[in-house]
Amino acid sequence: MILDRLPESIRGWLYGGGTRQDRLRDPDAVIRVLEIRPGMVVGDLGPGAGHFTLRLARAVEPNGVVYALDASQATLDELMSAADDRAITTLRAVRLRRDRLEIPEPVDLLFVSATYHHLPDPSKYFAEARVHLRPGARVAILESRREGLLARWRGRHATSPPRVLREMTDAGYRLIATHDIVRGYWFGLFQATHSGTMPG
Repeated sequence: MILDRLPESIRGWLYGGGTRQDRLRDPDAVIRVLEIRPGMVVGDLGPGAGHFTLRLARAVEPNGVVYALDASQATLDELMSAADDRAITTLRAVRLRRDRLEIPEPVDLLFVSATYHHLPDPSKYFAEARVHLRPGARVAILESRREGLLARWRGRHATSPPRVLREMTDAGYRLIATHDIVRGYWFGLFQATHSGTMPG
């Protein structure tokens, strides 16, 4: 693509978002900054082919759990097959509705990679999601930047960082860290400003 051959400064001015290849270039670097420990419970919202999911599942071994959360049963089946091929036993598949998060147990981390822009109402979604977070839990959002002159046309699968910040703040979260390690992507870590209440 012509845009990819341009100097970085001009490319960013025209379109500041990243590609799938950018996001998956160094998945281990993404996992490292999440500081996953054995025994943690993690939710991976929209796991795709599992480039991050399988690494998360390895990181919580031997007694942690990673929930792959997706609306597509085919995606979940393929991911579980990939986990079986690698003898990964910490992964669980959970099929979701697109407009509501449901996890069998509260998590220490909710990882949201290239999925935020698919949510119909992110503020409402993450406000309701607080009931699925343990005290001190984090929400990690890795999202292509919808920035630059061509963002209107090229940024269908992206969200501008100010919008993510605004919507997450409205949902009851505060930004605790950002990491500039994936070209064209904004990577932020959030914590809930107050706990959600489990429905009675």
